[in-house]
Amino acid sequence: MRGFRAYYDRGIIIEYRGKRIIVDPLRKPSGSFDAVLVTHGHKDHVSPGAIRSISPLVMSSETAAIIRARDGVYPRHLVVSPGSRILVNDIFIESFNAGHVIGSLSYVLDFGDLRVGGVTGGDFNVEPSVLLDGARGLDVDVLIMEATYGDPDYVFPSRPEVYDELRAVVEDGTRNGIVLLMGQPLGRGQELTALLRDYQLYVEPSIKAINNALGIRHGRVLSGFPPAGSVLITGNQGNMVQVVRALRARYGVLRAVALSGMYARSSRALGLRSLGIDALPLSSHSDFPGLVDFVLSSGGARFVYTVYGNAARFAKYLRVSWVLWRGHCQTRGGN
Repeated sequence: MRGFRAYYDRGIIIEYRGKRIIVDPLRKPSGSFDAVLVTHGHKDHVSPGAIRSISPLVMSSETAAIIRARDGVYPRHLVVSPGSRILVNDIFIESFNAGHVIGSLSYVLDFGDLRVGGVTGGDFNVEPSVLLDGARGLDVDVLIMEATYGDPDYVFPSRPEVYDELRAVVEDGTRNGIVLLMGQPLGRGQELTALLRDYQLYVEPSIKAINNALGIRHGRVLSGFPPAGSVLITGNQGNMVQVVRALRARYGVLRAVALSGMYARSSRALGLRSLGIDALPLSSHSDFPGLVDFVLSSGGARFVYTVYGNAARFAKYLRVSWVLWRGHCQTRGGN
């Protein structure tokens, strides 16, 4: 571990024995680097301007397609996929399924005498979905992992349970009115399109552009007011209450559902339900038990670094529990 350093500076920076790797940059990298890795296409993990004209740049073909369709940026990159192992500047870079959104990857950096990775700061989900397999723990010495839902309050129902509830809402809502589903355009947008492809679907233009880039052809572009009996899939609405009121005034009957892991906390869900909006904890992230499972299944790790969300709280939980798992291990938290 001598000479190893990992920290956040508008991206995850990993340094070891003269090598410097940048993961998910939100600004143009400064100074020298051996590689820039992009884990997935969410804008809180990659800024299109930050990856213009840099090399070597590593990402999946799906992530590159999302960036092209959404941002109009055509990044020149090394294409990797789950199972890939490439050599870049004397560092072996291994890629694995992260289970987060289409094209999402976790990376392991093999320096020869040290393996660093797991998720290397990217988001992940251990539970499979209608589109993706779940992420699996990896054989590493140093594990770097996100902890967005690293609080015991965040325990999600199983995906089959949430899917069944969604289908029930859609069946009920499309009989006499319409259904509005609101969630992250990249991630839940594709998952909902695939799950509900047999219904009369309308998706907002930003979701349709991503779907087309990924080869998902179900659903029409949302423009104006669709016919009764339709399912509308949109991104998160900043003016959610006004949108719901306008649709209810138009159709009379509307079932509106907001989808996010945040709604595992009952206080958040109750606030929306008081406005006539249902809330379901459908997330592309792992919940708290899933995060714990990922650490346990990466049991060879001697150090665990946590980033994002509830990083400090999850790191504290690991410190307290570590003696029951591997007493000689250490944890470090950050954000």
